[in-house]
Amino acid sequence: SNDEIGQLASTFNDMIGRLEVSFRQIRQFSADASHELRTPLTITKGETELALRRPRNAEDYRMVLESNLEEIDRMSRIVDELLFLSRADLGEIKLKMLPVQLDDLVREVQQQAMVLGQERHITTVLENIEPVIVLGDDLRLRELLLNLVDNAVKYSREGQTVTLSLHVIDQRVRLRVQDAGIGIFPEEQVRIFDRFYRTDEARAHAQKGSGLGLAICKWIVDVHKGTLEVHSQHQHGSVFTVYLPLSSSPAST
Repeated sequence: SNDEIGQLASTFNDMIGRLEVSFRQIRQFSADASHELRTPLTITKGETELALRRPRNAEDYRMVLESNLEEIDRMSRIVDELLFLSRADLGEIKLKMLPVQLDDLVREVQQQAMVLGQERHITTVLENIEPVIVLGDDLRLRELLLNLVDNAVKYSREGQTVTLSLHVIDQRVRLRVQDAGIGIFPEEQVRIFDRFYRTDEARAHAQKGSGLGLAICKWIVDVHKGTLEVHSQHQHGSVFTVYLPLSSSPAST
């Protein structure tokens, strides 16, 4: 009948529309990935060519090799994060959902953050850490925390402080990572969790990121049935807030 044909045509058009969106996203993703990998490759190639133009002393060669290693590490990190996100998209990341003592995890990450900030005298402090248990994957929750804290340290200025807090509010766990760094403009905050998105200021910053860390954070929070928010003021720092469901298991003291 005409109704059945019309319904079939509508379904077919919807499918074509979804495919077009998917292909567009794939093209954009490929272009972004190529761009992000091309930058460190260009730097490595340029520095190596410059070093080979004339004989140099051992210290000059050492500086070039150190810079090249830094760019190779960056490329390796981008590839690892790309592989993680592609596996996540395909549903290939298996989670081990068990009770996790989140306050212990926060304390462990705080110690690691002290090492991350040591060179630029950035201190990471704990504020009102409540004993809390959540049902989650310990490995992924640790990755979430490390990514958020690494971001906070990376975009803080020398001598500043990063603050971690953990509370239970309305039967939800609220984890906050707060810094006083470069901050984010309001119009940029809506895209901050997009893959490869970095603000202009972040791109110009001495501490280079991949533009994938916050996308991974968002995925981890989503699969734990939580929410991830950002509140920021340009040049006055950022607050990243994670809300997670509270586990029914009693928290240890």
